[in-house]
Amino acid sequence: MCPSQAKTFSQISLSRNTVTRRIEEMSRDIKEQFKAKAAGFVAFSLACDESTDISDSAQLLVFIRRVNENMEITQELAGFETLRSTTKSEDLFAAVERVLDTNGLSWEKLVGITTDGAPAMVGRTTGLATLISQKVSQCGGKVAKYHCILHQEQLCARSVGMGDVVRDVIKIINCIRSKALSHRQFRALLEEVDSQYKDVLYHQEVRRLSRGKVLKRFFELRHVIAEFLTSKNSDTQVPTDEKWFCDVDFMVDITDLLNTLNIQLQGKDQIITELFDHITAFRSKLQLLCRHLSAGNLAHFPSLREVNLVKQRLPEYAALLRHLDQDFALRFEDFRESRGDMELFSQPFTISVDSVPDHIQMQLIEFQCDSELKNKFMSLHLKDFYTHVSSERYPDIRKHAQVMLALFGSTYICEQTFSVMNHNKSRLRSTLTDPHLQDILTLSVSQLQPNIDRLINAKEQLHVSH
Repeated sequence: MCPSQAKTFSQISLSRNTVTRRIEEMSRDIKEQFKAKAAGFVAFSLACDESTDISDSAQLLVFIRRVNENMEITQELAGFETLRSTTKSEDLFAAVERVLDTNGLSWEKLVGITTDGAPAMVGRTTGLATLISQKVSQCGGKVAKYHCILHQEQLCARSVGMGDVVRDVIKIINCIRSKALSHRQFRALLEEVDSQYKDVLYHQEVRRLSRGKVLKRFFELRHVIAEFLTSKNSDTQVPTDEKWFCDVDFMVDITDLLNTLNIQLQGKDQIITELFDHITAFRSKLQLLCRHLSAGNLAHFPSLREVNLVKQRLPEYAALLRHLDQDFALRFEDFRESRGDMELFSQPFTISVDSVPDHIQMQLIEFQCDSELKNKFMSLHLKDFYTHVSSERYPDIRKHAQVMLALFGSTYICEQTFSVMNHNKSRLRSTLTDPHLQDILTLSVSQLQPNIDRLINAKEQLHVSH
C-alpha cells in the first residue's frame, strides 16, 4: 500500500470514529434528558418486544409511554437490552429491571405492560407480565396487562379459513413471477390491454396487509391472468369452477374489511380506548354482514356482486363470519376486563355512578353536573379535555384519566423500531456493535432532540478543518 493510500484509509477510519463518537454523545444527551424528565412522571406503562437481529443476537426493546401532571403524553425508547444467553421470562424481567433502575423510574408508578403475546411474555405463572405485576404489587401499585391488540387481530384474521383458495392464488402468481421471461411477457400484456396495474403482487406472510392486497389485485386482473396462462399452455391455470371464484371474491371482501381494521389499529400515539372502539365496531360490522348474508343481501360485498353468485354458498359464508366474530369475542379478554375503566374515561358523563368504585362516586356526581366541563367534553378530544379537569375538585377522576392515557394498546412502536434495527444492522453491517446500534435507534425514534448547542459548548476546543 502506497503512503497516499495509507493516509486515505487513516482519514476514513478517523472520520468513522468521529461520527460514532458524535452519535454516542447525542444519544447520551437524549438519555440524560429522558432521565431528568422521569421525575415528573405521574404514571407510565411499558411496551416490550423481543426479536433476533442479523447476527442472531436476541434484542429486547422497552418503550415507555408516560403522562405528567399536565396530561402531556410522550413515548420514548427507555431500553435496548441484548440478551446474551437464554430469553426466558426471568431474563426478560432482569432486563426490564435494569432499564427502570438506569432511568430512575419508580415501580409504583408503573400502571401497565403490553407485550406481543409470546409465552415468555404472557405466561400466567412466570411470564414477564406476571413477574412485573407481582413486583408492582409488592410496591403497592397495580398493573394492567395487555396482549398487543394488533397481534390479537392478526390471530383472529387467520381463523377465517379458506386457506386452499389463498394457496391457489399464490401458486398462480408464483407461476407468473418465478420465471423472468414469463414475468416480462405478462407485464407487456398488461401494458397492451392498458391496465391500470403494471404487475401482480407477491404475497408476503410477514406483512399484515399483504394477503388482502394480493387477493384484490388478483381479482381485478383475473381475466387477463386467465388469458395469459391459457396462451402459455401452462400447467398452472386459473380454475374455471364458479364456486372457486365465489370463494375468492368472498375472501377479497373480507380481507379488505380486515385490512381496514388493521390500518385503524396502527399508529404510535393512539389512546387505548380508541383502539378497543375499533374492535367493538368491527364486531358490530361482522354481525351486520351475517344478517345480510342470511337475507341474501350483498350490499357490503362488492366483489361477490360482480360474479354469478352460487346462493348455496351464502350459509357457509355466514357461518365463517359467525366463527370470526366468536374468535374476536374469545380474544381481547384483557381489554374487556378493563371495560369499566375505559368507559369511565371515555364516557364520564353517561356512565352509571353505581358502576364505578366507591371512592369516585361522589366526585363523579359533581363531575356529571358540571355544565362547563360537559360543554368542553363535547368539543374537545379526550386527551385535551382532561387538561381542563381540576385536580382540586376531581383528583381521582383526573388520576384515572392519567392512568388511561399512559397505557399502551399495542407494540406497534416496537415493531417499527425493529424495522429500523434491521435496516441499520443488515447483512452488510452485521458487525455493528450493540451500544452503537442502541445509540442509532435512540436518535432515530426519540421524540426528544439532542441539545446541540450544549454539546458544542462542552467541547474544549473546536477543530477547524484544513
